[in-house]
Amino acid sequence: MRNSNTNNWRSTALIAGAILTAGVVTTTSTTDVHADNSQNNAQVSNDQVTYDQVRATADQQLAQLQSANDSKEAQQATANEQSNAADLAQINAQIDQLKASHAALEQEQAGAIAQAQASTAASIEAQTSAANAEYQQQINAQQQNEATQRAANDQQYAQAVSQAAENQQAIADINAQYQQALSDAANTQTSQAQAAVNNYNSAVAKENDAYQGKLSAQQATNAENVKNAEASLATATANANKPYEVATTNDVAVTGRVAKPQTDVKVPDYVAKYGIHLEVRGYNGAIPVSDYTYPEFANTYYGEYLDSAVITNKAADSTPHDISEMPLDFQPGLLSYDTKNDHSEKVSADGLTAAQVQVLRALALSWENGFRNNVFQNYREFYNAVNKNDGFVNVAPVDLVSTDFADNIANQVVANRTKYNVDNNSHTVISSGMPTEATYSSIINNATQNLQKSLTSEFNGKTVYTDVNENLTTMQAGTPTLLNYAINLYNSMQGMYYGELVNPTHIGGHAVNLLRAGVRTVGIGFQKLTDEMTAKNGSGVSDRKNPSYAVTFDHVGFNIDHDVNLTKEVQNRNVWGTSTVDAQLNAIKTAQYHVNKVPGTKTVTPTATDVQKATASEQQKLANVKAQAQQSLDALASAHQANLNKLEQQYNDAKAQVKANYDTAVTKAASVRDAALKATGAVDLQAYKAQLDSAYQNLVKADQVAAQKLAADRDAKIANIKKTENAKLDAKINELVPSIDPQIKQLQDQHQAVITHGDAVLAELKAENKAAYNKLAEQFNVQLAAIQQREDAKRANEVRLANNTVVLPTAVKAANDGNVDTVAFPTVTNRLQAETTGRVQPVSAPSIVKTATQTPIAVAPVVTQTAAVAATTNNGTQTRVASTADNKATKADNNEKSVVKADTVAKKQTPAKKSESSQKVDQSSMSIVALAATALLGTLGITYSSKKRHN
Repeated sequence: MRNSNTNNWRSTALIAGAILTAGVVTTTSTTDVHADNSQNNAQVSNDQVTYDQVRATADQQLAQLQSANDSKEAQQATANEQSNAADLAQINAQIDQLKASHAALEQEQAGAIAQAQASTAASIEAQTSAANAEYQQQINAQQQNEATQRAANDQQYAQAVSQAAENQQAIADINAQYQQALSDAANTQTSQAQAAVNNYNSAVAKENDAYQGKLSAQQATNAENVKNAEASLATATANANKPYEVATTNDVAVTGRVAKPQTDVKVPDYVAKYGIHLEVRGYNGAIPVSDYTYPEFANTYYGEYLDSAVITNKAADSTPHDISEMPLDFQPGLLSYDTKNDHSEKVSADGLTAAQVQVLRALALSWENGFRNNVFQNYREFYNAVNKNDGFVNVAPVDLVSTDFADNIANQVVANRTKYNVDNNSHTVISSGMPTEATYSSIINNATQNLQKSLTSEFNGKTVYTDVNENLTTMQAGTPTLLNYAINLYNSMQGMYYGELVNPTHIGGHAVNLLRAGVRTVGIGFQKLTDEMTAKNGSGVSDRKNPSYAVTFDHVGFNIDHDVNLTKEVQNRNVWGTSTVDAQLNAIKTAQYHVNKVPGTKTVTPTATDVQKATASEQQKLANVKAQAQQSLDALASAHQANLNKLEQQYNDAKAQVKANYDTAVTKAASVRDAALKATGAVDLQAYKAQLDSAYQNLVKADQVAAQKLAADRDAKIANIKKTENAKLDAKINELVPSIDPQIKQLQDQHQAVITHGDAVLAELKAENKAAYNKLAEQFNVQLAAIQQREDAKRANEVRLANNTVVLPTAVKAANDGNVDTVAFPTVTNRLQAETTGRVQPVSAPSIVKTATQTPIAVAPVVTQTAAVAATTNNGTQTRVASTADNKATKADNNEKSVVKADTVAKKQTPAKKSESSQKVDQSSMSIVALAATALLGTLGITYSSKKRHN
């Protein structure tokens, strides 16, 4: 029996031992591929020469034209300056002459102007004095009217005082009668109020007596009801406190038997030297390699120790009796097998059933996870050594899963191995005699291609590594039972994994493949070996009467840019399928530990809580009786209070009536008094005096408002007088000395017209020069574009590689065909114009703006490529292979690159390798073809994906 591994880069040689391992890690990246920009410019096309010549001619002629245009524009600007300056001098001379004439006329008419000003001032003074006199007359009239009104008021008040003295006795008699009427009304009010108080007190006393009688009767009834309820509660409480029997169910934990691996296996020296021992605890010494052609080794991994001289401690606690006693963890050590204590199901001569395969898959999955977790917890340096470049140093791995997705991969691997007659010493690779599409890596790539594309798109700009590898071992049984196969597989995996932990710098390939933190799922396949396969020398199968199996472990996972958080997030997504081994694992876990429900009875002494619950009804009844008693008392009190409120309201109504009677009597007495006083003709002197004063104050206020309006009218009249007289004065002065402003404005407008005309002539010249320049530039653009198109069409199907030219089989249109960029010749810049504001100013010298330096046309992009060829060294290691392409003319639509890593352990009996030189020649040829294809894909907008090792 052998363990081995492989990769899809090369076949490996068998070395001394049976534990070999395979690992393929590919990556895809969404970053662009770049290469050194080394290119061979030894050959230059005729079109390129023509292009450069035409471009040089264009630059020269355009520069000459621009210089001539600048000269003409500068001459026109100078002519404009001279014309403007001459016209400005003439205009300013005319304006100075107008100002001198105007000053002389002003001097001549000075006497007449002074006389007009004096006459205007005298007229304004006379009219202003008349307006002020009229205003003062109106104010004097108001003051005379107020004095007259004040004298009349004094006379009327004196007459009223004289009349009041005559009626004094009659008024005194009337007031005495009024006071007697008030006294009578007060006495009547006092007697009526006392009667109301007496009636109220008598009614309240009667109500209190009636309420007390009803209250005593109700309290007696309530006490009887409460007494009966309390007696009922006491009986219920006594019954509730009595102990009673109840049925019970007890939880009894049942721990099943689980075999414990033994690590102190004793073997003779001639066996020990081949490495049957497990090199785990001290991990010092040679790699333990087991040669299963020795019966002793085969029997050891069966779990059967037939020769007591070989195995001396066949411990009972290391011997499972059924599948349920197989350990689910994976601690270092081997299991024993006892055919007499095997209670597992039989395996027919036709081999394992589908259900039995799922049981073995469940166990193998649990053991692989046990190994990963145990190494991480207790042998961390091994785990970190494997994952030092993957971002998972000191980060616990996520458990592997066995799902329908993984089962499909495993089943396809088994089918292809069977189809192409691959034995248990050969991996599912091309070197085993199968086509590429049948290899395990192709099967996995097909199964994960949609997921890989999705992740590549999602993590754009990051490298998506694909962890893919295969481990291989052999499973057989001396006794055709499921338990014997399971023990054999367990012991075989012990050697395949723990047997390869030697030291952190020398870890076997199987262990490396399993310890990779990037893998998430494993497809475990069971290939039934043919008699021809088991009969081969070195097959490791010592007992051929029962079916033997090649067991494949195909691991799959993704590592996102060596980022732990991103990788674990993807690993925990629901993209790996549905588990197919949960039922099998749960059945074993339940057998090893579960809880039984055991029925029984027990005497229960009620607790205070129990008593409380049992008597809750009686307690509620007592509470209800007490509540009803209180409610009856509350009802009596409420009715009593309502009666008292009613009596109080009646008392308040009686008091209100007494007060109303008193108010009516007082009102009548005042009415009689007022009528008698009116008949005497008496007047209230104080009120009369206030009436007269108010009338006078109203007159004063009205006069004040009128005086304000009179003052405003006077001021407006005076202002109008001044305005009218000054307007007459201005007209007289203008008649004597006319204004020269309109003439000056006309001269300024004439000068501005001269400036405007010159600017228009210069602008027209610039426009003509610009049109001529642009026309010539466009002619050269058309000519250069035609040359560029011919060059692109000629080189569309050619790729330069060093001194070689590769002509592609089909013509591809140039990437920029139909969309040729024109040459960006400089444009003519507008000059700044001089600004004139206010009075006429001289025009400043024009500013000439020179054209920008001519920009050379962009040279057409040239594809550059480099290739590095992989070589396989004599010791079986492989150097990095890199093929990159950088095509600046196109942008990749599919930005993917791959990284490939192979972890291999050499196998025995590898066919002779090709010489290193022949390998380099072959791979170089392939690289040239690949690079040619890369150039073609580049023109189509597709980037070729290169591969590299995943370190």
